[in-house]
Amino acid sequence: MLKTGIFTKVCLMCFLVMLTGDRQIRAAKPYDTPPGLEIIPKPFEMKPGKNDFSVRASTIIVVPDGSEELFKLGRYLSDEIGKLTGFTLEVRTSNGHVYENSIIFYIKNDIDRLGTEGYDMIVGGDRIAIRASKPAGLFYGIQTLRQILMSETEGWRNARVIPGAVIIDKPAYQWRGMSLDCSRHFLSLEFVKRYIDLLAYHKLNVFHWHLTDDQGWRIEIKRYPELTRKGAWRGEGEMRHGGYYTQEQAREIVEYAKSRYITVVPEIEMPGHATAAIAAYPELSCTGESLDVEMIWGIHKNLFCAGKESTFEFLENVLKEVCDVFPSQYIHIGGDEAQKDKWEACPHCQKRIGDEGITDENELQGYFTRRIDTFMQSLGRSIVGWDEILEGEPSKTAVVQSWRGMEGAVEGAKKGHRVISSPASHVYLDFPNIEEGTHDTGWLKVTTLEKVYSFHPAPEELTAGEASLILGGESPLWSERTPQPEIDHMVFPRLCAFSETVWSPVEHKNWTDFSRRMNVHSKRLESLGVDYFTPSIKIGTWETGQVTGSSTVLKRDITKFLKPGHTRFTVRHDRGDDDVTIEWAAISENGREITRDTHTGLSGKRDKAHNYRFRINYIQPDAAYTLKVKLRSDGGSDSQGSFMMRHFDEW
Repeated sequence: MLKTGIFTKVCLMCFLVMLTGDRQIRAAKPYDTPPGLEIIPKPFEMKPGKNDFSVRASTIIVVPDGSEELFKLGRYLSDEIGKLTGFTLEVRTSNGHVYENSIIFYIKNDIDRLGTEGYDMIVGGDRIAIRASKPAGLFYGIQTLRQILMSETEGWRNARVIPGAVIIDKPAYQWRGMSLDCSRHFLSLEFVKRYIDLLAYHKLNVFHWHLTDDQGWRIEIKRYPELTRKGAWRGEGEMRHGGYYTQEQAREIVEYAKSRYITVVPEIEMPGHATAAIAAYPELSCTGESLDVEMIWGIHKNLFCAGKESTFEFLENVLKEVCDVFPSQYIHIGGDEAQKDKWEACPHCQKRIGDEGITDENELQGYFTRRIDTFMQSLGRSIVGWDEILEGEPSKTAVVQSWRGMEGAVEGAKKGHRVISSPASHVYLDFPNIEEGTHDTGWLKVTTLEKVYSFHPAPEELTAGEASLILGGESPLWSERTPQPEIDHMVFPRLCAFSETVWSPVEHKNWTDFSRRMNVHSKRLESLGVDYFTPSIKIGTWETGQVTGSSTVLKRDITKFLKPGHTRFTVRHDRGDDDVTIEWAAISENGREITRDTHTGLSGKRDKAHNYRFRINYIQPDAAYTLKVKLRSDGGSDSQGSFMMRHFDEW
């Protein structure tokens, strides 16, 4: 029913002001999460209201007049509710009217306390009202509403009751990011979009897109076609892997992310992690020798030659095209793990050291970084680099991303740089969770859900002024051992914990409360099709003396475990001083081999586990299935280990 007249409109606005006020938000106070409102990340403030609201097929979404952007947000909410309910909610502009049983968007530019991404929400009686100073705030209010609607995935019939609530919310940090490595394993365009949606659902706003490395160059550069013609592919035959994104596809990702209020920050690695580029254009290296795109993980010594002017001409041309595709203020240039053996032996680099009056190869990297930094400033952009760039004293416009612990965050802030905190110890998602039976040797890096939740972006030793330079945090997923089907398993639910560390006030940190909310949130992840982490099944072991220096094939019966679909077997070293090399793994049906994954892997004191993957389309009801693994010890025979198995419904 439509209600008209100034009186009704004024009453509604008075109701909003009475509940939320326009005062500045005071310091966050811990609170108990009201039932039915188990939101992740936890809002700044949340209180139960008196009256519930029912979403029905007749519910109307009301947006302010004259804003195409807000009308699109209304359609977005309608589409998301439609996925849950089958309802197609009408979106209307207000035209001075207030509608019963409606979800109403308000923009109030004078709500300074909410910032550019904050919102408040009133759920009560026949209305849900979401207010913000900017559209991004409304978008995050929509994510909160989506989570409330998805708290119960069953029982949808004629209506969905939302508990009454008053929510005031805004982010603690402006940079809330995830880095996704598409270089080591190429990820499809639709998969990237799906991850942008998942980031938005958890109120993250930066998608750091790792596009170049030793194992693949993934972005089209029209001036240098060999970068994708050759540099985007590695291996031969069954081992061949690759792919790249055209500039039009990259722009499509940028626009898609923009519609989710996410900024795409591309990473073009330099001076190290450059093998794929050098394979395409050998003259970029110090020696000019021909190389193949790297197939082996790890740190490689192929650097862009810092002594040749042609190297900087190439990089500047590449970065011009990158900036044309990506409008972000920030372009990531890497800068990490640059081993300088080739520079030490390079006459061009040594001449550069002499000509510039610098002392060694470490200072040469500083020269390299400063030169790229100056060029990017000429384009009106700022560089981001891993904490190694601090060694080169870049300009204060350079943003430091601290990954080797929090020391880089402290040093960067004390030197006046803006900082992104990404300590590998706490937020790297490629480090494994601890599964049952795993033994932490002290070297093994693990990142459990609780460890991620303990992360805080601002180091305690910083002054208030220095802490203000901490932009926020970012959680990377490096994909060396994580092809597309296994990314969900590595990322979730740990990204949920990370999202709360960069959105919610530190005063709200409460592991028990978070765990209780995750019990609800896990059902939401399932409804979104997220294959979040669950421990693998142990299907067998090997004991001391079974694996020696001579190759042997161990067999384990997997009949009761195997299902149709995609399966990963993990060969995991548990104890002993001797590493184990795996040559291949295979599956037999009634004694006849039906599939094999042939590649050499290592499982030992450092690399604790290695994976083999299979697709089984059909399981015969009465057949017997056997896993066979060929392996040998690289030392004596004291190793002990486990065979683990995990089934994936989707690939």
